[in-house]
Amino acid sequence: MEDVDVVVIGAGSAGLSAAKTLRAAGLSFKLFEAMNRIGGRAWTSDQHFGVPFDIGCAWLHAADRNPYFPEAQAARWTLHHHDMNIDHLYYRDRKASEDEEAAMKAADIRLFELLAAHEVKDGDDDRLSALLARGHAPRAAATFAGPMDFGADEDEISIRDFQAAAD
Repeated sequence: MEDVDVVVIGAGSAGLSAAKTLRAAGLSFKLFEAMNRIGGRAWTSDQHFGVPFDIGCAWLHAADRNPYFPEAQAARWTLHHHDMNIDHLYYRDRKASEDEEAAMKAADIRLFELLAAHEVKDGDDDRLSALLARGHAPRAAATFAGPMDFGADEDEISIRDFQAAAD
């Protein structure tokens, strides 16, 4: 095998992005992928249902800061903007009331205020649950986001990971 500056394992989103960055920096690299295609979870197949179907990733999250969004625009993909409002919030078997939706939106705002004001100091508890102990409303917002976005409870998520989730 030839000598290279970097070896990249996996031709999914992260691996392809790393290869693009390495190429731009003028570094040599080898990219290895175990499957017979690139793209990782981003895969549209017409073999399963006879029509194109997104098997994995189906949307670009956080378009305002997602590095793929300008590329999707340049490729003239069909893009539908969806603001991240809470528009389908349910409590058990009923749709949330306007007051309940407003309370959740207020909880989101308060949670992000707490996150923005948080400073990590040596010895501090950097778990999201430590930050959320400051109030019920932020806990509700993180309870909604934690298991859904991270597949973990708030005591298993660091504040830094939560803050970097959109990245």
